[in-house]
Amino acid sequence: MKQITFLISSLAGGGAEGVCVTLANGLAGRGWQVDLIVLHLHNAAYRDRVSEKVNLVVLGVNHARFSFGPLRKYLKTKRPEKILVFNYELAVLLVMIRGLTRQPFKIIARNVNTLSQNRSGVKGFWRRQVVQRLIDSLYCKVDHVINQCKGMEADFLALYSSLKGKTSVIYNPVNQIVEDAAKTIDFSNVEKEDYLLCVGRLEPQKAFYYAIEAFAGVAKGFSNLRLKIVGQGSLEQALKQCAINFCVADRVDFEGFQKDIIPYYLKARATLLTSLYEGFPNVIIESITLGTPVIAFDCPSGPSEIIQNGVNGYLVRYKDVKHLKDRINSLLNAEIKPMMVRFTAQKFTVSQIITKYEGLLCNQT
Repeated sequence: MKQITFLISSLAGGGAEGVCVTLANGLAGRGWQVDLIVLHLHNAAYRDRVSEKVNLVVLGVNHARFSFGPLRKYLKTKRPEKILVFNYELAVLLVMIRGLTRQPFKIIARNVNTLSQNRSGVKGFWRRQVVQRLIDSLYCKVDHVINQCKGMEADFLALYSSLKGKTSVIYNPVNQIVEDAAKTIDFSNVEKEDYLLCVGRLEPQKAFYYAIEAFAGVAKGFSNLRLKIVGQGSLEQALKQCAINFCVADRVDFEGFQKDIIPYYLKARATLLTSLYEGFPNVIIESITLGTPVIAFDCPSGPSEIIQNGVNGYLVRYKDVKHLKDRINSLLNAEIKPMMVRFTAQKFTVSQIITKYEGLLCNQT
């Protein structure tokens, strides 16, 4: 039986966690023996999505820096051949453990963000002076790195040129629940409601203040239009104040974290993505899979490889709020057919992406 071990920090409701669960379930469904290791189950929004065919292993620690001992014990006991890791710090720990124990397992790292941008936002002495230096010195010792788009791969190799020839690009699959739901929907009968949608963590990277500003700029022309922001994070109060400052507080809805995001995508006129950077924006493929176009900043990286102007949305000049407002106006006054939008998501189906992961993992010998 083909075997693979997945390693990720948690099963919280983020994009990487969702992709991890989708891949683990998909490979297990194809007959692979899959171990899924997590540090803890705090805020484990995706726990109930893990298939019974996947062996879930909980190390019982709160942070990566405390996982060395439990992780080493697992590796000594189970002796896996290949590990697919979804976190920079955990990848470095695997490199260190492999060096100490001389166990011959392969480390396949999944790059989770546009690394140059992610590094610039690192704060705190521990992360900048300890963690980042360890990553710089040891991350290049993994056996292979999977990037979610071509832009991410180019950015990665600019930092770690020694890994040239040991990287690949595999797009993220759409969330299995979203894909399954889309198969049951008659898009010709979907009634759109008068709102624009933002989905993601309320953190600096997502830059939702751009969305609020742009919404304020078009709101007067569309008296019933609202902006719904789905997610939670440290900037919630700051974003609410932003809505007050732009005089649209009564038309911006902060919906918090939603376990079932499908109705929000399905009924939105459009989804807005105003991120300063992305790895690969799962929000875009979820939205277009459900027939809703996306207006996205041309940020590094991912949107330019997904958005087809006038077909499934619009690409907007980076941080250009005026252009964002123009594109919102264009879309609201145009007719973009949901089935045409949905068609552009075909290359992100779970089946196709699982097949690509199978091929890569089988070749890592």
